[in-house]
Amino acid sequence: MKNKTTFNAKLLTVLNMLFWIAFVGLCIKTGTILFSFLIGLMGNQAVTESLYLELNLTELSKLGLFHYLNIGLTLVIVSGLKAYIAYLAVKISNKLNLKEPFSKTAYQLIAQISYFTLIIGILQVCALSYYEGLINEGFLLANLADYVNDGDEMIFSAGIIFIIAQVFKRGLEIQSENELTI
Repeated sequence: MKNKTTFNAKLLTVLNMLFWIAFVGLCIKTGTILFSFLIGLMGNQAVTESLYLELNLTELSKLGLFHYLNIGLTLVIVSGLKAYIAYLAVKISNKLNLKEPFSKTAYQLIAQISYFTLIIGILQVCALSYYEGLINEGFLLANLADYVNDGDEMIFSAGIIFIIAQVFKRGLEIQSENELTI
């Protein structure tokens, strides 16, 4: 039994490191998208042609500031929220106690992750709908659909994470009841 506990503790340490790597990577991605977006907003067409990850918003910036702001801000916000979710995962892995896994902090963090995942999904669904409207008007933006196409998956994931949060909430209630009876 002790070997299993030791293995689980080591696994949590590895997961913590992976969460940190994901957090740092997503922060870099968000910063790069934000920087490219702001430079493009200032009118530098060369930057909008080679926006981060080969996302070309030159045609969109020519179409108008309103469209550029809608798509650009959505990309920045979604990327920032994903980085924040990775940060919340780091906090969970730091605070998780395997002897008493159900805690108010863990429940709150998991619930926050489900809410932010839902927000990301909704933003991506709206951005995809907006993008499809632009396509109907005759504007095609290469690679944009790749960034906003997984909104349905994010909403589904939010539902699953919300269920896990409710399980943690119930586990916390049972754990506190057991402490009162002893």
